[in-house]
Amino acid sequence: MNRVFLIGYLTQKPVLRYVPSGTPVTSFPLGVYRGYTSEDGKEILDYFTVIAWKDLAVFCEENLRRHDWVFVEGRIQVRAYEDASGRKRKVYEIVALDVKRLSEFKGSESSSDDSVLKLD
Repeated sequence: MNRVFLIGYLTQKPVLRYVPSGTPVTSFPLGVYRGYTSEDGKEILDYFTVIAWKDLAVFCEENLRRHDWVFVEGRIQVRAYEDASGRKRKVYEIVALDVKRLSEFKGSESSSDDSVLKLD
C-alpha cells in the first residue's frame, strides 16, 4: 500500500499550470519537521514536492499561500528522466489525494524573515 500522510508548511506559493490536454496541475514544496533536533539544537526538516491534479490543483492555487500549515494525504511517486547532459535522474514526489489548510500564515507574503512562522 502506497499511502503517506504529512503535516508541514508551504515554502512557496503553489504554481498552477495546464498540461497539453487542458488538465490543471499544481506543485509546491512542503517542509516537514522530522520530530527531533540536530546536535546543535536546530530542528531538522525534510522537503517534499507535492503535486496536485484537476480540482485539487485549482483549490491549492486559489487557497494556499507561502508559510500556510497543511495536511497532505497522498502517495509517493518516483519519476525517472534524463537531464540535459544525458545523466539519468530520479525524482521522488508526493501526488496529493487530499490537501487541507490547517492554519494561515499571519503576515506579509513578502516577509523577509523566513525563520519565524506566525500561526493562528
